Amino acid sequence: MKHIIQFNDFVLENRKNKPNTKKAVAKIQKVIVKQGEKIEKESAKAQELAQSGEVVDKLSATLAKMKVQLAQAEAQKQSVKQQIEIKKGQIRTAKDQAKANKEVEKKAKETKKEESDK
Repeated sequence: MKHIIQFNDFVLENRKNKPNTKKAVAKIQKVIVKQGEKIEKESAKAQELAQSGEVVDKLSATLAKMKVQLAQAEAQKQSVKQQIEIKKGQIRTAKDQAKANKEVEKKAKETKKEESDK
């Protein structure tokens, strides 16, 4: 068990630039939530204006529906961006672990070699 704890510490301490995936994902999530609120607001506005009999209101309702589509597209874009950040974090972690494994194996071989020389 001690070896595993040391290995994890080794992986964490050898990271040069420590990008924070959690913060990036949380930031993107806030944008997605704002887009969701915008979608709800514009949908309500579109329904309200669509029920009106005036031509200007019907055109405004069409505009509101287009804004809803735009907000949905932006939310989808941000969702994909969020998934990309998560995958980048997973890749960084996997690379760090592979590098750490090589370092640990190298040190183990050196130690074994030194012990056999004695």
